[in-house]
Amino acid sequence: MSKQFELLQPPSDGISKLRFHPTDDTKLLVSSWDQQVRLYDAQQNQLVASHHDHRAAVLDTVFGSNGAFSGGLDRRVLAWESYSHTREIGCHDGEISALEYVSSGNMLLSGSWDRTLRAWDSRAQDGAALIAKLDVEERIYSMSARETLLAVALAGRKILIYDTRKFDAPIEVRESSLKFPTRCVKLMPSGLGFVCSSVEGRVSVEYLNGATKSNYAFKCHRQPAEDNVDLVYPVNTVAFHPVYHTFVTGGSDGAVSLWDPDNKKRLKHYQGYPTSISALDFNASGNMLAVASSYTYEEGEKDHPPDSIWIKPMAENEARPKAKKH
Repeated sequence: MSKQFELLQPPSDGISKLRFHPTDDTKLLVSSWDQQVRLYDAQQNQLVASHHDHRAAVLDTVFGSNGAFSGGLDRRVLAWESYSHTREIGCHDGEISALEYVSSGNMLLSGSWDRTLRAWDSRAQDGAALIAKLDVEERIYSMSARETLLAVALAGRKILIYDTRKFDAPIEVRESSLKFPTRCVKLMPSGLGFVCSSVEGRVSVEYLNGATKSNYAFKCHRQPAEDNVDLVYPVNTVAFHPVYHTFVTGGSDGAVSLWDPDNKKRLKHYQGYPTSISALDFNASGNMLAVASSYTYEEGEKDHPPDSIWIKPMAENEARPKAKKH
């Protein structure tokens, strides 16, 4: 099995999001606090294109049908068409924290600290792109879209579930079972539920109404310290394996763990990254995992390793759940 390697020409300031292309195994999109969006060929270890058209930190980026979209602290949603030029699709009244793309309707979804969720027609020109604007009761921290479902995690630990075909109201409103603020929400590939991670070293696995499985939560990304007290780290990011539906979590302890949600077991623990894991994603085939090691400022300003992106090849059965013992 080939070893993991570090991408050349990484961002120079905090890495906010990594996304592999939904069908092309090699294309990797990266947003960062240095105001740039970058496109890499992860197989060839090559920076293919980048743009610097945001005026402040970029907090999220997502692939569309013909290019990519990005948003961040300058409150603008930009389309990066054919990875060559950008145009502004629209804007929020507050910082944009989360983006998702629904390919079936060419619809871009943006969530913001202005307490709105907005839907845009990604093809529309000249400011006619806004399809819907929904007010929510708190700032949006994280979003996840899959097929026709959208999960939205708010400050205050609420999780909203929408059907993107009819955006009038959420089909479910949940309070996270975790007692601390949500860092990341990710819908399961099956659409039966979602995984939620918190700032306090915990992850919950929660099922939507009608599913026959029961919810549970577990502790992770903790290190033993003196006097039987654990050092507890935020769990910043979650990504599902596209084939086996196991998932990885990345924490501010600089480690990545691979979990089997059905058997409630940890399968692997990958350590030794230079600093906090800020973002993770599998490629479409599940044979590569991208890992962003980027200090997430839990301990304030301090000297920290430079930002880095690691490509970890995954062996064929590495993410496969183990068979249940009877």
